[in-house]
Amino acid sequence: MNIELICSGTELLTGKLNTHASFIGELLSNLGLDLSLITTVADRKNEFAKVLSLAKERSSVIIVTGGLGPTFDDIAVETASEILGIKTYKDEKVSAAISQLFEKRGIINPPLNNERQSYILEGAKVLENRFGTAPGQMLHFEYTSPENKKIRKTIFLLPGPPRELRPMFEEEVMPYFKSYQSGMKKTLTLHICGMAESLVDEKIKPVLELFSNDKSIEFAILAHQYIIDIKVSARGEDELLLDDTINNIKNEFINILGENIFGYNDDTLEKIVQKQLIENKMTVSAAESCTGGMIAARLTNNSGSSLCFKQAVISYSNESKISMLNVKEETLKQFGAVSENTANEMLTGILNLSGSDYAVSVTGIAGPNGASEEKPVGLVFIGVSYKGKNEIFKYKFFGTRADIRERAVNVALDLLRRKILKTKNSKGK
Repeated sequence: MNIELICSGTELLTGKLNTHASFIGELLSNLGLDLSLITTVADRKNEFAKVLSLAKERSSVIIVTGGLGPTFDDIAVETASEILGIKTYKDEKVSAAISQLFEKRGIINPPLNNERQSYILEGAKVLENRFGTAPGQMLHFEYTSPENKKIRKTIFLLPGPPRELRPMFEEEVMPYFKSYQSGMKKTLTLHICGMAESLVDEKIKPVLELFSNDKSIEFAILAHQYIIDIKVSARGEDELLLDDTINNIKNEFINILGENIFGYNDDTLEKIVQKQLIENKMTVSAAESCTGGMIAARLTNNSGSSLCFKQAVISYSNESKISMLNVKEETLKQFGAVSENTANEMLTGILNLSGSDYAVSVTGIAGPNGASEEKPVGLVFIGVSYKGKNEIFKYKFFGTRADIRERAVNVALDLLRRKILKTKNSKGK
């Protein structure tokens, strides 16, 4: 089965991140199916029509994302109608559903442009969109090959916004592909922080070699902003055997990497820190300079954060460090804002201000300006504390301003995670 993905959207060709390929590809891969081709095309009818014409000839299943909105550049349905030679009709149920959605938003008369979203290819199944106005469509159509052979094919027209596409794909599209499931695939992703990619690669070699002759098992490693992901996948027919294989590999990695592994699959550093704090009935606060509130944003990213997150202070200027965190003026004059001493006093200041159990502080030079020979771009001091027992760490991060800030946040959260873990272990002894 040749499955082709066409991602429609001019914005995808001008810098916007396209996450559809990885999302759809992974779901299909778990069923033992693979995408044969992925094409990104602009919202221009002639270009989209060319891509769709080729897909009609070479692929048995076509998945189109995007182009179902109410504006002039949403051309998926009308182009599919022309290329497939299938007429459209106005679906009154879809039209009513769109009106009801607008009414829930307090809009009695929907814009006329939205009416075009109720036009459906004749013979298509309407796929419910629970989070938007554009319904999806699934159509089985007949294609006549150059050899005059009639072949049954399928096309899916799906909305572009991820919050609309993802539930629709999982609920409405996946049942179709499950009927073609070829074996089974289990995956596990391990998340590591606090180790260099080269060191991780070196340490896990014995595990890779242990399974090197098993073609049903695959490994991949990906590093991003001081977080390293190891992905393991195993294919087979017996689900229990696959689970056992994945679990054995997981244990092998744990034996080698230990506490450097902070989570699995959908885990994030902030989720793990939040879980640790809530389980131990502890709280945390943050004092940030160069990260500008990014740590606080991450720590409050998940529901339930109010149970463990108390307060944050963004003390970007020297004046705010003095007035809000009681950093001494002489400390700033003698050592500078970017220093171990300042990070330490920021830490003490936020602890005194918030009364939290744990605290984290960050001060650094994210660049591209403001550096000196003694204090280059990327120099960052990160402090973590438990009940006044402060520890300060010095780092030299590389990359753009955004890279340095994100890496500082990841390392700060990981240091906090390790601090909580160390405290818990010491109490257990």
